[in-house]
Amino acid sequence: MSTPEALPTEAADDFWGMTLPPRASEAQGVYESVQRGGTIAEPMKSAPEAFPPVVVQMIAVGEETGGLDSMLSKIADFYEDEVAAAVKALTSIIEPIMIVLVGVIVISMYMPMFKVYDQIK
Repeated sequence: MSTPEALPTEAADDFWGMTLPPRASEAQGVYESVQRGGTIAEPMKSAPEAFPPVVVQMIAVGEETGGLDSMLSKIADFYEDEVAAAVKALTSIIEPIMIVLVGVIVISMYMPMFKVYDQIK
């Protein structure tokens, strides 16, 4: 079994295991299922804390229809959009805090100069 980019299954599993160290046992279960000729989705169903049910369902559909690569691409696009939205929300929260912080720093730099100017008068 190969991905569309012709990456051997063993190399793909090694890469998956390296990128998911906290979930290595779940990844190993998927790998063993594929080695036995089983599906990818079946062992994923038994670990809902590691794999969201919607992802497992999309992978199952992809396996049944022969379009696993397109389903994985759709899952990746979905999570990319989710990460982008989370980053945008986080930056919109941090931005006003940074503006206030820079303002406080600027004011704290100018206050001693104003005091010196008042003493000179």
